[in-house]
Amino acid sequence: MTRAIRTVHWGTGAMGSHALRVAARTPGLAVAGVVSQRSAEQAAATLAREAPAVAGSAVAGDDLAEVVARAGGADVVLLATHGHLVDLEAQLAAAFELGLRVVCIGEDAIYPEAVDAALARRLEQLAKRHETAMVGTGANPGYVMDFLPMVLTAATAGWTSIRVRRASSLAPFGETVLRSMGIGLSPEQFAAAASRGEIDGHVGYDVSVAFLAAALGVPLQITDNVSEPIVREGPTELDGHSYPGGVVVGVDQRCRAVAPTGQTVTLEHPQRIGRLDGEEPLHDLIEIDGGELLRARISPALDGGIATVALMINLIPALVKAEPGIHTIASLPLTSSHAPRAQGRVKAANI
Repeated sequence: MTRAIRTVHWGTGAMGSHALRVAARTPGLAVAGVVSQRSAEQAAATLAREAPAVAGSAVAGDDLAEVVARAGGADVVLLATHGHLVDLEAQLAAAFELGLRVVCIGEDAIYPEAVDAALARRLEQLAKRHETAMVGTGANPGYVMDFLPMVLTAATAGWTSIRVRRASSLAPFGETVLRSMGIGLSPEQFAAAASRGEIDGHVGYDVSVAFLAAALGVPLQITDNVSEPIVREGPTELDGHSYPGGVVVGVDQRCRAVAPTGQTVTLEHPQRIGRLDGEEPLHDLIEIDGGELLRARISPALDGGIATVALMINLIPALVKAEPGIHTIASLPLTSSHAPRAQGRVKAANI
């Protein structure tokens, strides 16, 4: 019998809690522990709430090394704490030094080399030294605006332009993400905070463009990156969120990148709290023009929370077998973690 892969869940926000809940019911996985930056009590409360069936056997705490030791070891850390690589460095290093592999949903982890090449090299060397590995993933960045367009270009004879539009809901995300987007501010407060660099908006455009440039072998330079607040006149009472009329309930962000050859990549990401009647339907749209237009539409749009957690879980089997180092979603086989026999058939068929 194959031993279950033991997971430690670092981060108890909306995404971290969701990942814990899914991992606890996924065959082949065994939750070993939960770590919270806030407190051991927070970790314990999250474990009891999200995974009561394993609360008696899993360990909760505020220190990774202590949790792993008390749990009797682990294999993979599901890291859902920060978005920026500089903030993730210490946590990734701590996991590597314990010989743990890491699936991270921080935006910068999608393609670390593009964010900070020197830091990425240090992390790569540390991972290899301890014979471990990591991969960054997420619905976006990590899948909709980078991985999917890359895959779809394989069905074209060439391309001159790629356009991706993702109209999605912010409802699945927690207060930390919503604050970083400026949700709840007046338009004037939003403008002032944006001028001070306090509004993150969608922070994944840089890595998505760099990922596509590397994957497609085309140098791309971002020429425009614009964010505008989305304001509803009336109140918003949707999906457990409540905001009065006249405040920011979303952000419409657009990015354009150009290659020296004239090829263009346009990424558009309007995202708001839920959707009211008359507003743009939630959807993901990819258009690749190479003489003949290839258009792929996902409707409704992938749920950011569900898709991100599914990607985390589904990458675990490939990550535990991967060569040491820093991986991307394109360097690992990605299929459902619930279909190991299918993975074996594909490998045996040498497809």
